Amino acid sequence: MMRVSYYPDVDLRGSARPAATLGNFDGVHLGHQRAFALLQERARVLQAPSVAVTFEPHPVSVLRPEHAPKRILTPKLKEELIAAHSIDHLVVIHFTREFSRITAEEFVSRVLVEKLQVAELVLGANFRFGHGREGDLESLRNLGARFGFVVDQVEAEAHEGEIISSSRIRRSLEEGAVDEAAAMLGRPYFFEGDVIRGDGRGKLMGFPTANLKVDGDVLVADGVYVTEATIGGETVPGMTHVGRRPTFGLEERSVETHLFDFDRDLYDARIRLHFHHRIRGTVKFSSAEALQEQLRLDREEAQGFHQALRTRRRNLVV
Repeated sequence: MMRVSYYPDVDLRGSARPAATLGNFDGVHLGHQRAFALLQERARVLQAPSVAVTFEPHPVSVLRPEHAPKRILTPKLKEELIAAHSIDHLVVIHFTREFSRITAEEFVSRVLVEKLQVAELVLGANFRFGHGREGDLESLRNLGARFGFVVDQVEAEAHEGEIISSSRIRRSLEEGAVDEAAAMLGRPYFFEGDVIRGDGRGKLMGFPTANLKVDGDVLVADGVYVTEATIGGETVPGMTHVGRRPTFGLEERSVETHLFDFDRDLYDARIRLHFHHRIRGTVKFSSAEALQEQLRLDREEAQGFHQALRTRRRNLVV
């Protein structure tokens, strides 16, 4: 089980000097996963623990809050996905303005050498660290030669000829391209939330919905999506509307999911919602009846997608 420590309360004594990787890891996408795989490989060779070092909150939200990116994952979900890659230890550094002022050399000596005692680092070519992002892979190798650790470069992961990054995934989600985001994440985009009481309009129209109060950010563009909901370990197919409801003059953004062949009471339940495909954008209809007819068409399309998805999954098992 992965241990989680919060810098500076980190104690790795009693074990071999670890192999480590550093980053924000928002999304835990295929590029991050490649770094974790190389980290595990090097840790096995060293017969040492594997350590991932991350920063909370995102440094940009501290240094330039007006440009702070929305988060693909909450810290809790990020921790869960990193643990799924069999990392031994996650070290979380609380990023502050004071911490941002330490130089690249101070970061290496204080964090990597004195506190973590790293033997080897696994990093991407674009890694930057220290005050003003002054440190890069070359300077890190020079410091490693002085302090006694090795730096390994992990090759970037690409999708359709372009390097995968958290910012690229955010753009895809904000455009509604959840299929493209999934290809870069290595899994469908998802978030979690608690079911809250809505106004009951969906049920009156024959499309009862679970209204979610979502943890963290909702990155996807407004629209109707093919989704799956995980509820207490059970996965249920459905479709979800994200956004405003202009047909009823409601401007507040909401998340409402309609589950297929599911009629249990969900109030106060916890749902993890996975996004597979965008059916359409949000539209203002001339009447509730026109919206109801469109929802029937949306449901048919979503059910067809789910049938194809089940077939693909069966074929993978075979």
